[in-house]
Amino acid sequence: MSEETTEQATEEWADHRLVPEGVRMPAGYRISYSGVWVEKQVGKEVVNVRVAWAPLVIKAVYVDPAGDQAVELAWVDRGQVVTRTVQRSIVRRGRILVATLGDAGLPVIEADAKLAERYLAAFESINQGKIPRVHLARQLGWQKDGTFVTAQDTPHRVEVKFDEQKPALAAHAPAGTFAGWQAAVKPIEAYPAAQMALYASLAAPLLEVVGVNSFTVDISGRSTRGKTTAAGAGMSVWADPSEKADGMYSWRTTMLAAEKRLNLVNGLPVVFDETKLVRDPEMVHALLYSVPKNHGQARGGGWPSGLPWRTVMISTGEQSVLTFTTDQGAGARVLTVKEAPFGTDGPESATAAIDVRDGCAENYGTAGPRFVEKLLEAMTGDGKRRLVARHKELTEAHRYDSDMSARRAPLVAVLALAAEVGHEWGIVPFPAPPMSVWERLFAVGDQTDNRGEMALDVVREYVASNRRALWAPGTSNDPPFSGWIGRELDVDGAPTVGLLAQKLKEVLHRAGYELESVIPSWREAAVLVENDSYRPPYLAKKKMNGSQVRLYIFRPEVFAAPDDEDGE
Repeated sequence: MSEETTEQATEEWADHRLVPEGVRMPAGYRISYSGVWVEKQVGKEVVNVRVAWAPLVIKAVYVDPAGDQAVELAWVDRGQVVTRTVQRSIVRRGRILVATLGDAGLPVIEADAKLAERYLAAFESINQGKIPRVHLARQLGWQKDGTFVTAQDTPHRVEVKFDEQKPALAAHAPAGTFAGWQAAVKPIEAYPAAQMALYASLAAPLLEVVGVNSFTVDISGRSTRGKTTAAGAGMSVWADPSEKADGMYSWRTTMLAAEKRLNLVNGLPVVFDETKLVRDPEMVHALLYSVPKNHGQARGGGWPSGLPWRTVMISTGEQSVLTFTTDQGAGARVLTVKEAPFGTDGPESATAAIDVRDGCAENYGTAGPRFVEKLLEAMTGDGKRRLVARHKELTEAHRYDSDMSARRAPLVAVLALAAEVGHEWGIVPFPAPPMSVWERLFAVGDQTDNRGEMALDVVREYVASNRRALWAPGTSNDPPFSGWIGRELDVDGAPTVGLLAQKLKEVLHRAGYELESVIPSWREAAVLVENDSYRPPYLAKKKMNGSQVRLYIFRPEVFAAPDDEDGE
């Protein structure tokens, strides 16, 4: 034994920190706390060649729902057991294995990588009956075996598909106490709008049970009204909502990154905080449509494609997510809470928000597992049927009077069901709101969902209050103090207005609308003058005050007074 120390290698490896009882070494291999060796014939002599510089074994094999496998390796480093889980394909390629786990202290050098690769294959082959095969989760939430994963190893090991998901996964862990969490959220009892974030978080596991697709709860309005605090309270059901963690996600993102964050969950909520951070309005529009599909966009070229999820997405910000799109279909997929989450009572509201924020930063991740435990109990026997039936009853109760409210009713009903059972099961420390509260928050008229027309009203008011800032032929060359906003024009013999692109964009943004998202609705309604010679056809080139500018020209009827008015 040319390289082995005086320690006696054994056929059966007995350190049960690393392996179960009865695990054996394959023929020709020896192991001790000094390493792993293999017998090699060198000429007429049999020598022991080092494979690893510490005991190295396969501790477990994990199998995900798709049948793909991962392998948990274990070794000893200065008396401490180190474990790492890697894909099966990595274990079968020695040099890749060394490169992947070298920084973790894998006791193999690149020169011995091929030997380690063969050793691990032989070790697993001879110990197939001893090495445990364990269910591996790729997402938090519902699994195919009917279990529900709330955090790492609770109850299954989670190996996420993308490294970007690891910080958010780490945030899903308990801290503090359940009683502490209940005390932290107790002040929300006085603020129904803030309660909606809490119920949205509890509703996420119910989606699959009652057969409702993912949707968005939008908490929007003026700043300093507790929107982020309310969303954080909801997220504290499952994860650390504080700034030091990654339980809360940001709207400063891309479509693919957002899909990866959603893909982490299958029955848990995801918070997208602060719409003012949005860089691409079109991305928000696309995401609002993707969320209810329960999967991401299809992509080729090796890019992640069709990533699955099931979630209630909670969005916060001064600007509603619906201002980034004018499509009526988006409105049916989003529940908007426009009331200030913690009211407008000044110091009293501020104190309540601070107490909730601080309490949830210390106590989190305890309510969700209890809720799931109660849910699984409630689903035994004909329990699932009763939950589905109650959801149907609530859906009918929340249809209200408008067509849009009726389309949203199944979504409101999931929140209402979460509110009912959350209190009944002893999770939420206050009862569900009365019907009058739900109706006040969600019984919206259809006219409030026509965001294209609402944005056009903003334009009408802007033009009416800034007539002197419109240039016209013969106007003095001296612009007003704030500059020209556009010019007067004639279209088909009738007077109208063309507005400078930047001025129009600014006034709409101040009112909570994005020009890019409004344009499709305006074009569909034929309110803009278009010409195929323009690029794009709705942005005209015209002369104004001696210079050529780009204008959005509105058709004359946009500014025409209704027939029943006298024009005053």
